[in-house]
This record gives sequence, C-alpha cells and structure tokens, in this order.
Amino acid sequence: MRQEIAELYPLQELTSETPSGAVVGPAKAQAGADMYILAGARSIEGDARAVLDSIIRIRDTTKPDTALYLPAMATPENVSLLVWLGADVVDDVLAVIKAYQGLYLTEDGEYRIEELDELPCTCDACAKHAAEMRSGPGRYELIAEHNRVRLEMELRRVRRHIRDGSLREYVEKQCRSRPWLTALMRLADAEYAYMEQRTPTYRSSELLACSAESQNRVEVRRFADRVRTRFRSDGQILLIIPCSARKPYSTSQSHMAIARALGRYRRYVREVVLTSPMGVVPRELELVYPAAHYDVAVTGYWDLEERGWVSGCLRDFIDNNRFSRVIAHVEGPYVEVCAQADREMIFTSTGRVTSDESLQALVDQVALAVKEINPAPRNNEQAMLDMFRKMADYEFGRGRGDRLVPAKGTVKGRFPGYVLFDGREQLCSISPQYGSLTLTVEGAKRMGLDDAYFVEIGDFVPKGSILAPGVENADPQIRPGDDVFVKGKHAIAVGKAKMSGLEMVESTRGMAVELRHVERL
Repeated sequence: MRQEIAELYPLQELTSETPSGAVVGPAKAQAGADMYILAGARSIEGDARAVLDSIIRIRDTTKPDTALYLPAMATPENVSLLVWLGADVVDDVLAVIKAYQGLYLTEDGEYRIEELDELPCTCDACAKHAAEMRSGPGRYELIAEHNRVRLEMELRRVRRHIRDGSLREYVEKQCRSRPWLTALMRLADAEYAYMEQRTPTYRSSELLACSAESQNRVEVRRFADRVRTRFRSDGQILLIIPCSARKPYSTSQSHMAIARALGRYRRYVREVVLTSPMGVVPRELELVYPAAHYDVAVTGYWDLEERGWVSGCLRDFIDNNRFSRVIAHVEGPYVEVCAQADREMIFTSTGRVTSDESLQALVDQVALAVKEINPAPRNNEQAMLDMFRKMADYEFGRGRGDRLVPAKGTVKGRFPGYVLFDGREQLCSISPQYGSLTLTVEGAKRMGLDDAYFVEIGDFVPKGSILAPGVENADPQIRPGDDVFVKGKHAIAVGKAKMSGLEMVESTRGMAVELRHVERL
C-alpha cells in the first residue's frame, strides 16, 4: 500500500528558481522560506488544541506572505476549518490513506463502505462502479478516486466562500460534523488577537448569525469593543429600543412607528438599539458594518449566554456615557436583558412596543424627562453631522470625528449614501455596501491621519494601487477593509487597505492598498 501511495506522488527535481520550502515543527519556524511544511501534522489530526497551537505558532513566527502546508491532514469534513485557521496548501494523502482503510469520505464524515446501503455521491466511481467499490479487486482504488473527488469539491466550495466573504458562516455549519472540529472553532474564537488581526474590518457580504458561536466571532467582538472604547454620547436622555429584522433599523415599521410617535420629542433623546449578537447599536452607528449587514435567527428566546453578553454591553454603554435619564421601551426577552443590566431605568412598554398604549406611555415619559432635565434639542441637520462624527470616531479613533466634521458642514445625498461637505469641498461619504466612511484626501488631512491608519511609501507617485514592497511603514492597527491615508515624499493618497498594517510592512508581494484618490505634492 505504501508503494502505491508513493507512486501517486513522484518526487520532482527542484531548480534554483523554485520557491523554497522548509519542514518545521509547531514550536518554531526558520526564516527565509516561501512555504512552511508542518512536520507530523497527521499525528495531531483530531486534537483541536494541538492543531490550533501549531498553526498559530508557525503563523506568528513567519512572514505573512508565506504559505503554510499541512501535509496528510485534509479531509472533506475538516479542510474548511484548516483553511479558515490559516492553511494555504493541503493534499489528498490522508484521503487516499483512508480509502485503503476502507473509509468512504464525505463532507459530513467518514463511513465504512460496507455500512452504507446507498452511496450518497454521484461521482464516476460511485455512479459507474458501486458494486466493484464494495467488493471488487480494485475497490480501494475506486474509494480513493471518490475521496479525492469529494476533497476537491470541498476545496472548490471553500474557495467560493472565500471569494464571497462567507467562509466563517460555512465553517460554523461544517464544524458540527465532529466534536473535535466544534472544539477547534471555539478554541480559535478564544484566540482573539490572532483571529482579529486577520479578519477584515468591513466587507460587503451579509453576516449570518445562525449559531451560538456567532456571538464569539471577531466582527461581533470588535464592534462591541469599539462602541465601548470609541463611542461617546453627548445626550442626557437615553432611549433603549429593540432591534428589527429589517436593516438599517430606521427603515423598519417598528422603528418608524416609534419615531412618528415621539415627533418633536425625538430631538431630545439619544437612541440605542438592543440586539443579539451585536450587543448595543447606537443610532448614529446603524449604518456601520456589521450593524447594518447581519441577520440572526429569531426565536423570541434568548439563552443565558446571550442575555449575559447583551446586558453586559448595555451596562458598559450606560456607565461610559453620562445620561440623566434612561428609558427602556422594550418587550419580551429585552425586558429581562435590561433588568439584568442592573441600572436605573424606566420601562414604558405595556406589551407590544408599537401598541397605542405603549407608544403613549413612551411619549409621556420622554415629555416628563424633557420638562425635568431641559436638555438641548438636536435638529435633523445636527443629527446628520453627529452621525458622521460618531462613524469617524468608530472607524479612526475617538476625537477624529470632531476634526473631520465642521460645525457648519452640510450633508447631501439620499439615505443611506450620504455625502459630507464643507462648503464645496467633499470630505467623505458613506458606503452602504461596506458600512464604512469613504474618505477624500481632504477628509484624511483634516482628521490628521499622520499618526493613525497611515501608510508610508517610498520615493514615487503611486497609481491605481500600492504593492507591499513599496510600503516603508504602516499603522499596525490597520486591518483589511480599512480606509487609509497614504503619505510619501511626492504624493499623498487615500484608499482601501487590502492587508493589515503588519502584513504591508513585512510582506514582499501582494497588493497593500487599492487607491481611490492621489494628490501630488
């Protein structure tokens, strides 16, 4: 059997131009190779902690533009998780080995072929040689052919999900086939620093929260962390309302009904939307990814972990902002979440939040708060400018919004594709597709992005894009999808990061920034 497998993979003579590879252990990787091959990978297949630790240690000690090869480890059921964690190259060795052990592989698991009453596959081997596959003299070769086909089909599926930006959603589904794969995903989510550095900040695909693990994914945790550390409200009356199935929330029937009921009193309140798995979404950030780009399974029931997470986010939000009055206009499980936050608040809903009785109770409490607190009103124009300020703070750091948005700025365009101007000078616009601000060069200069979200380039004028070899320095907090400010001796520019800041500096190949505007100096 060993000879048969060896004949499938004949050695090829390497030339001097061939990229180099190095076989490494999980603890340390030597520098200078183009690809790193994990030694003994087969021996840790099935051990979630060993697999994760090995990948992280190699990735953390090698350059980001090198490849990681996990030999004799991939099967149709585990390859999506291996790629998600950072594997670039796999082979079909294990699939062939298992074939010669009489194991029939699918993306849902492995089976002894004699235990299958019906073959769940229509590849040539299964469709034309089902009987021979069970008992013929060439049965192992036929099973191997099937296993290779299923692995290749799964790899094609993985590549499609990568292109669509939906690999995480697929992995959440695929990890259910075996307990060790579920454990692998949960352990990976606990390695937030490793996963966050490699996860885009913004993307155009929808975030589907269909499992308990969705609450722990990087995009959700990052959003909650930025709300906690970068968002500050200047209001005195906080209104808590439940989320809606339709996004952005403002376009939903329930939120429009609340807005109509409040009428002129809406100018005095600051709204925050309570939702799982995002936690809390300030109204000013409802167009930001992933708040405007997620969908969640709605059952009317929140488990203990969901309640603990969302109530914690609400508690932090109230504590980090100076509200004189907190009004909760919520129903069902939202009431329990608000109560679990353990902060003083007034509840106004008597059942459904859109019922006439509930809306009247809400208006009465807001009117009373306005009378007693006498907060400054905020008109629609000021609310629009505040939205840009808070989005800039969320995207680039606290205080950047005040630098970007002038007191007499104007907002043009139709919801949600608003554009910010200072007189005739365009500063930025909102990209509904990605849920982020799209800067002009003038907008980046006004925010002073010389010390944040910057990319320093060499002595040239960039055109179209900037490749990694042309980057001399970059802010390490940059993530793929971020808008960045490019500065050089002969030009400044703005564009969208295609790599993290660390990758830009350490890589020797690949596109670092896709440029949008360039200004010669």
